[in-house]
Amino acid sequence: MKRIFLGAILALGLALAFISLSYFVIMDHLIVDETPQLADVIIVPEGMITEERAERAANLYRAGYSRSGKLIVSPYDQINGAYYAKHGVPESAIVNDATATSTYENATHSLKMMKEAGYQSALVVSSDYHMLRTKMIFERVNRRYGFDLTFVAAYHRQGDHWVTWKEGPDYIQDFAQQEFYKYWAYLLYLYHFVNH
Repeated sequence: MKRIFLGAILALGLALAFISLSYFVIMDHLIVDETPQLADVIIVPEGMITEERAERAANLYRAGYSRSGKLIVSPYDQINGAYYAKHGVPESAIVNDATATSTYENATHSLKMMKEAGYQSALVVSSDYHMLRTKMIFERVNRRYGFDLTFVAAYHRQGDHWVTWKEGPDYIQDFAQQEFYKYWAYLLYLYHFVNH
């Protein structure tokens, strides 16, 4: 009986050590930011009420990174629509995925829309803290299609400069902390249990 108890304690200790280590590894690698490449379209998995995704995508759009002159915004709504307009993206350039409610749905819907439009490449733009999970799920869904995807992080404006989530305001750091459990849920294909 004592051996079983000690074995259970050891197993619990190892599990806690693994979880602790994985926390630091995941949090240290949240930011995926690749060099933007000319692409057929820009995809923005939205869902947050912050402005950085729209601003970064708009900057890329205005710099001519979208061959089609289009952005797939997943979803495009009244709040983020104001951000896109503020940063110079006309509503005619937006392709709205109005039904996405999670990053998984952002990926499945956007890539299907790419196929239907005949696109072969995309820049995928999201908040810096959201990029590790975004890249994982877009690449997983992209196995069906084989598109050329480039992942570009959107940073957070503080005054006149950009900062990472680690230097951002508390609410941004809170969003980033949630990525630990969301990343694990997505890794284990539990998309429907984790929204956004």
